[in-house]
Amino acid sequence: MVDKPLIVRKLERIETYLKQIRQKKDPGIEAFRKDRDLQSIILFNLIQSIQACIDIGTHIISDSGWGVPGSQAEIFDILSENKMITRPLAKKMILMVGFRNRIVHEYEKIDMKIVHDVWRKHTKDIESFCKAVVEKFGL
Repeated sequence: MVDKPLIVRKLERIETYLKQIRQKKDPGIEAFRKDRDLQSIILFNLIQSIQACIDIGTHIISDSGWGVPGSQAEIFDILSENKMITRPLAKKMILMVGFRNRIVHEYEKIDMKIVHDVWRKHTKDIESFCKAVVEKFGL
């Protein structure tokens, strides 16, 4: 049985992280590249919100008995296979996992253009994931 209060707490945390992101004005890419404080705020809140989505997905899969994901990206494949989220949303969330991993594990130099693009164009993917969870569990 899925622990709905746990999921609600995670969703509330995501909303807090996204609110922090939404409150920041976009100064444009060139100013963003120079503003280390803004970069830190955006990166921290993106990473935390993506991680919370991963945590929610892991919890749902575990409590539903849908197997054990072999990777964080596979979490969203499993959720899609079990009709928790759509395939297009799963693909977007898999890209978010890749983005998170590159930042957290410093696989390569952080490209602030990509961070800026994720901030401006892809936080809605996190919102879509949260909405799908809310709808599936009637939260």
